Amino acid sequence: MSSEKVAVIGGTGFLGSNLVMALLEAGHTPVVVARRPDRIARVLPGIDVEGRRGDLTDLPSLLSALEGCDVIHSVAALWKQIYYSPNPDLLEAAIRTNVGGTLTALRAAHEVGARRVVVTSSAGTRYQAGGALANEDSPPTDPNIIDDAYIRSKVLEEAAVAAFAREAGLDVVSILPGGMIGPRDAGPTPLGHAVVQYLNGRAFLMIKGTMPIVDVRDVARAHVAAMERGTPGRSYLVVSMTLPVREFYNILTRLTRLPGPRVFLPPSMTMPMAYLVEVFAQVTHIDTPFTRNSARHAFLGQKYDCSRVQQELGIKFTPIESSICDTVVWYVENGWVSHPERFAPLANRAHGAKGISACTTSDRR
Repeated sequence: MSSEKVAVIGGTGFLGSNLVMALLEAGHTPVVVARRPDRIARVLPGIDVEGRRGDLTDLPSLLSALEGCDVIHSVAALWKQIYYSPNPDLLEAAIRTNVGGTLTALRAAHEVGARRVVVTSSAGTRYQAGGALANEDSPPTDPNIIDDAYIRSKVLEEAAVAAFAREAGLDVVSILPGGMIGPRDAGPTPLGHAVVQYLNGRAFLMIKGTMPIVDVRDVARAHVAAMERGTPGRSYLVVSMTLPVREFYNILTRLTRLPGPRVFLPPSMTMPMAYLVEVFAQVTHIDTPFTRNSARHAFLGQKYDCSRVQQELGIKFTPIESSICDTVVWYVENGWVSHPERFAPLANRAHGAKGISACTTSDRR
């Protein structure tokens, strides 16, 4: 194992925990930096890894946490509240965390003498009118296309990161993932929540639309490859495909034999329904992933050219059916499903893949 220490800011999250595993598999020595290092044992059970307390909004804590680390991965962000909250006016908080916090991470990395920083942005910063094919050099998302607090903050973050890197002479590489799916989604993300709802027989209505989707482990591997051989100042889109929502559930049905949603709502019905759900959530003081903010993304139909990450970083995308299957198995094995015994054949098939983390290996490319 390399003696070089690699910090993962946000290492107890969905991407962060998978990145820690990818770093270990590649022979690196990860250091998990989190506001609550006590969560490491829960998200990475049985994994012996160093944990340090650090907060994106607290420069002294990050300076202490990053001491002695040669490479920094900044993967933490404020986003869930924006898409789950019935009161989503969180632009100020998103800018404070996603822009200001990321700049704090860069300042700390610069002060401790890190040789490279890899920042997680979002493929959502490259939305194009009409879903026209986008790549890394496409213009950033126009507010007329979508303008929620997360996307606005991420567009501002990219500009701020580029400016800081130029002024400080800091080596920064950015990763722009689509909607991630895979194991260790304990949040869960909207995609993970959709899988849990389906497995527990609560997927009745869904929306028409599409999702730019990618296996979280592919994003983690892209982070590792970016730190090893990415071009300074470059950004890399990491999206496996733009998947229709209906096909997402068709895959789940093929894997599990459970029925999927029978009704898929068009935009004209989805937005009023999402508004009613938000009103209900406000009255009951609950959060819900079905909000107008979350629904708008499904109707953009955005497609991406991800040849750069494939050609320069050597990333080969995991087939989405394998990613969804591994997600199902993880939720079954970690107590998220009310009747896990019905999924035993699927879990056995996954574990019989001879060490390959996939349920269907014949179509792996």
